[in-house]
Amino acid sequence: MSLQENYIFWRLTNYFLEQENYRLIHLHEEKHELWLENPSQKKRPVIRIQIREMGWTSVVERDMNHTFNVAENLRKQIGAPFLQVANIYITPFAPVGEETLFNEQTKNKNGKISIQNLLVSSERLQTDFNTLEEQLAIPKETFLAESDITEEQVVNERQNVITYITKKVNDEEQKTRKSKPYVTYGFILLQALYFIWVFLKDSSLNTYTLVEWGAKFNPLIYEGEWWRFISPIFLHAGLMHIAANCLMIYIVGPWAERLYGKVRYAFILILGGIAGNIASFALNNSVSVGSSTAVFALFGCLLYLVVLKPHLYAKTIGVNIAVLVAINLVLDLFMPSVDLAGHVGGLVGGFFLAGAFSVPHQYFNLRRILYGAAMLLLTALFLYMGFDRADEPTDPATANGIAQYYLKQNKQEEADKLFRYLEKSRSADEYSYTLMAGQALEKKEFNVAKEKAKEAIRVNNQLPQPHYILAICYLQDGNRKEALKQAEIAKNLSPEKVYEDLFHGLQQNNQKKPEGSL
Repeated sequence: MSLQENYIFWRLTNYFLEQENYRLIHLHEEKHELWLENPSQKKRPVIRIQIREMGWTSVVERDMNHTFNVAENLRKQIGAPFLQVANIYITPFAPVGEETLFNEQTKNKNGKISIQNLLVSSERLQTDFNTLEEQLAIPKETFLAESDITEEQVVNERQNVITYITKKVNDEEQKTRKSKPYVTYGFILLQALYFIWVFLKDSSLNTYTLVEWGAKFNPLIYEGEWWRFISPIFLHAGLMHIAANCLMIYIVGPWAERLYGKVRYAFILILGGIAGNIASFALNNSVSVGSSTAVFALFGCLLYLVVLKPHLYAKTIGVNIAVLVAINLVLDLFMPSVDLAGHVGGLVGGFFLAGAFSVPHQYFNLRRILYGAAMLLLTALFLYMGFDRADEPTDPATANGIAQYYLKQNKQEEADKLFRYLEKSRSADEYSYTLMAGQALEKKEFNVAKEKAKEAIRVNNQLPQPHYILAICYLQDGNRKEALKQAEIAKNLSPEKVYEDLFHGLQQNNQKKPEGSL
C-alpha cells in the first residue's frame, strides 16, 4: 500500500476519534482494518475503515458477508435493535463493476444491519472526500487531497492515533481508580449502624427481637406490613452473620458497582434483595433476616455479564462467580437454618434486573424489555403464591410467642394483627385463645374474654389460665357459682398461688371483687 493510502487511513481515524468522540472497537494493523463506535451519539453509524485493492466490485460483495457477520455480533453485544455501518474502503483505484454497491444501502436478511459502502480512491481523491463528507454529515472541506505525502506524515498520523487511544485508556483507568465504590460502602455502613441500633435495644437478638425490628415474618406481611420485604436486608441475627454478608459485599460489590455504574448497581442491590425476600415469602414460612438475598443478587447481575458478553467475561467473572454461587448453594443445602428460597430468589432477581437495566451505553431494546417483563411476571407470581397461602393453617407456636412478646412490650396493635391472622387461617390453638382472652380481660372487655377463654378450654381443657379468666368473667357477671367452679378447676390444674387465692377468696364468700393477672 502506498504512503497516501496509509496516510488517509490514519487521518480518517484521527478525525473520528478526536473530533467526533468515537472509540476504537477493533484494530488489525496487519490487515489495515479497524472498527469505530460512537457510544455518546448512538445515531452516528459504526464505522469500518479498510485499505484494500479492489479490481472488481465482486471483491466488495464477498467482503460484505464478513462485514455483516461482525456487525451482527457487535449489534448483539451493545443491545442495539438496528445497526448502521459506514463501510469505508481506501483503495488506489475504483473497482470495475456494479456501482450500486456504493450508491445504495444494503441490509442483511433480518433487516437489522444496514451497510453504506463508501469509497476513497487515490485516482479521484477529492471527489470521494466530498462524497464521504456528504454521506456522513461531516463539515465540508474537513478532508483535503494532498500530494507528495511523506513517510513522516504517515508516522505522525499513526502516532497521533496511538497517543490518543493510550491517553483515553489511561484517563479511564485513573477515573476508575479515583471512583470509590461509595454505594457499596454506604450499604455496608447502613447495615452496621442498624445492627448496632438493634443490638443496643436487645443484645440477645432472639427471634422476637428480630421480628420486632423488621424480620420477614409471613403472618405480619399478610396483615399489611409489606415493608418487611425490605427491612430484612438490613437486619442480622448476630455478629458472624453480618460480618459474613458484609465481607462478601465488600469483595463482590465494588466489582459490580464499577461495571454497572452507581445508580444501576444500587437498584440491583436493593431490588434484588427484595426479590429474594419475596421468594422466601412464597416458599418459606420461617422468620428470616440478612442481606444474603442482596449478595446473591450481585452474583446474579455478574453472571448476566457472561450472557451479555461471553467473549469478555466467560473465563474471568463467569468462573469466579459460578464457583462462589455453587459453594454457597451447597452450603445452604446442609444448613437448615439458611433461607435457600431467599438466596435463589435473589440470584434470579439480580440476573433479570441486570438484563433489564443492563450496563452503561447499552441501547434500550426488546431484550431489555423482555428481561424487565420477566422480572415483573416472576415477582407477581411469587407474591400471588405467597398471599394465596394466607388462609392456610400453620403451626401457631412462633406467632403465639411473638404475640406474647408484643403484649409484654405493650404493643397490643401488633399482637392483634397476629391474633387476626391466627383466627383467619384457623391456626389458633389453646395458647392463642388464652392470650386473646387475657388481652381482652386487661382491656375489661369481659364478653370477649369469656368467649376466647371458652375457645381455649374447648381446644384443651387442661390449661389453668383460661379457667381462671373465665372465673373472673363470671364473677364480673355476678355468677359466683360458675366463677367458683372455674376457679376450682384452675386451682386443681396448677398449684400457683394466684389460682389458690382466687378459689379460696370465692369460697369464703369474699364480696370484694377479686383481682388477678395472667
